[in-house]
Amino acid sequence: MPRELAPGVHQLATDYPHTCGLPLWLHVVLDGDELVLLDSGTSRTTEAATEPELAVLGLALDDLSLVVNSHAHPDHMGGNEVLAARTGARFAAPAAEVARLEDNDLLLEQLWGASPEAYRLSDDDRSETLDLLGARVRIDHLLRNGDRVPTANGSLVVVETSGHSPGHIALLHEPSRSLFSFDDVQGRGVPFLDSDLWLGPLYEDVSRYRAGLVRLLDLEFDTLVAAHGDPLDALAGRLRIEESVTWIDDVDAHARLLLRRRGSLDVAELAASIGTELGNFGGSCLQTVQMARAHLDHLTREGLVAPRWHAAPLTEEPIS
Repeated sequence: MPRELAPGVHQLATDYPHTCGLPLWLHVVLDGDELVLLDSGTSRTTEAATEPELAVLGLALDDLSLVVNSHAHPDHMGGNEVLAARTGARFAAPAAEVARLEDNDLLLEQLWGASPEAYRLSDDDRSETLDLLGARVRIDHLLRNGDRVPTANGSLVVVETSGHSPGHIALLHEPSRSLFSFDDVQGRGVPFLDSDLWLGPLYEDVSRYRAGLVRLLDLEFDTLVAAHGDPLDALAGRLRIEESVTWIDDVDAHARLLLRRRGSLDVAELAASIGTELGNFGGSCLQTVQMARAHLDHLTREGLVAPRWHAAPLTEEPIS
């Protein structure tokens, strides 16, 4: 059932807990005479959840005038294809994220394929991921830090956070002082609903992730609204942001300690350690591999480590 967070701001339940074992909330904002949907869920979400949730509010898909994608992950933009086919809504998204939003193959290559020596999608997982992504839709409006979402009242202000993904944004709804953080405020992870495992934080760049979190701390807000958790008041929201920063520090310290102990470290080794020693994430997975790569890249830029390359085990033709 949808719930009102503030006048004109409603939270919509989704099918994600049943399909992926994690909470996921979408949100609609009435901005003047326009109805704005914040994120679109997966390819299945519109018909399974968004449409019936809107109906409870006395609204229909046809009432949507704008869809804003916070970033290019399947649970945040996979519903674009269905919404483009069934509504006249325009689409807006971060300028730095558009290439991934409009090209599934590029997204899979840059995110899931970033460290093939440490993590690879199986054929079945690749097929399932592409199914959740749906076909791509052209983005009409490119959003940058400080922009206002293009509606009549312009009550949603864009805050570029990045880090979690190259162009991830947050949105500040000025009338209600609601800060929609989407996936950027991850704390120490999110527990799966049907397992004792947690989904670990995911970020691709340590400095940009930290800078984005600090930018959120500089904002005045009354409610922090995340995609994968319940809304938090200002105090609890700030504590959650600070917890996210502390997590970065903990992983950084852990990576440095392992380097001192072992003398060398690769992405797979650090990912497995993060996923078992720092959090109950099941060892190596997309989240821990991305974190490991981000922290090793960060240490490389500091001049504390240097990458070395060696030939991978031959699976096809020799390197010539």
